[in-house]
Amino acid sequence: MTATTVAATEPVREDAGLANAYRLLWLAVVFDLLAFGVGFDWDRRWHATHAFEDFFSPPHLFIYSMHFCATITLAYIAFTPGLRRWFGPTFRLPLVPFPIPGAIGLAGAGFAVVALAGVFDAIWHTTFGLDETNWSFPHSMLGWGLFVAFLGIASCRVALREWRPIGWPSAVVFGFLIAATSAERFAGPLATNLSPEVIRYVSRIPVLASEPAFQHTTRIYLVAGIDRSNGLFVPLISLSAGMMLGLLHAFSPRRWLWLGLAALLSWTTTLIPFLVPAVIVAIGGDRRGSPAVWLLAAIGFAVTTVAIWEGTAGGALIGVPLFIVGSLLASRIWAVVTVPTRGGVLALTALAGLAMPALTGIVDLALRARIP
Repeated sequence: MTATTVAATEPVREDAGLANAYRLLWLAVVFDLLAFGVGFDWDRRWHATHAFEDFFSPPHLFIYSMHFCATITLAYIAFTPGLRRWFGPTFRLPLVPFPIPGAIGLAGAGFAVVALAGVFDAIWHTTFGLDETNWSFPHSMLGWGLFVAFLGIASCRVALREWRPIGWPSAVVFGFLIAATSAERFAGPLATNLSPEVIRYVSRIPVLASEPAFQHTTRIYLVAGIDRSNGLFVPLISLSAGMMLGLLHAFSPRRWLWLGLAALLSWTTTLIPFLVPAVIVAIGGDRRGSPAVWLLAAIGFAVTTVAIWEGTAGGALIGVPLFIVGSLLASRIWAVVTVPTRGGVLALTALAGLAMPALTGIVDLALRARIP
């Protein structure tokens, strides 16, 4: 082979490597969408129609099998020099024989937290059955782990945009991953439990009514008032909403994307009005040029949430600054996503993937001890 032929084939190889890296990233995304989209919905329906036996139910096996496939795909990218080279600046980690791209490191850290949460969840369900609130250490770690993992997946896509610009399909899918895992992040069961009446209704489903473990969780929710009537709901969902919208704003300048995803989440979360601040920010423009726009967005969200869910004026007053805090927090998080240094990745993983689950886990244990 002549030098001219070698020189001519190099760009072809590079294009093939980039194309393969891009396709494999999408494959990992598909596996996780199956795991935590289809799988989570199947799991909820399964528990409503089948008596609990052990952790290894078909939905759980499906969820963790699909996530394992996503992890293997990401690992293949990381361990293949011609693929990982496209994912941006690198740093070294102990026991890893080569520098790893920061974006892959962030995604891998999130995947590891999710896997660890699965281990703890298996132990918890084996010991306590269905007696588990969404603030329990395993469930909280799973939610926060997915948040870190999908930020890492988004970081991988951002790293590729120099060669593969982020078109509307990527904007929709990766934007959805970011928004779906951040929209209720701080509120937890205060957001997912609509009202005491809904909690009681679910507890009367025949399969669940005969489960003493699930009935204990129901008593915890009812006695402690862990639903949207709780005074903490508006402040904590405001913090989450500010972070969610701030991350979307940083990810893409497409205003139709903010509006579309906010409308979708407003519907799927049963009338948490994410669309209100999205409309205000879309009309108002860039945050740096118009900080008052984000204040109006915060007021609009907090006041509308209070009106819909019969909150208090105090909840709105606290919710407004927390919405702003959430948007500022999003800026700090996005700095890690766009330039994932070793320190930034480790700090985000430690705080979101470990410290937050530990905090909510303490709350869960305190409630469990107080409410028999």
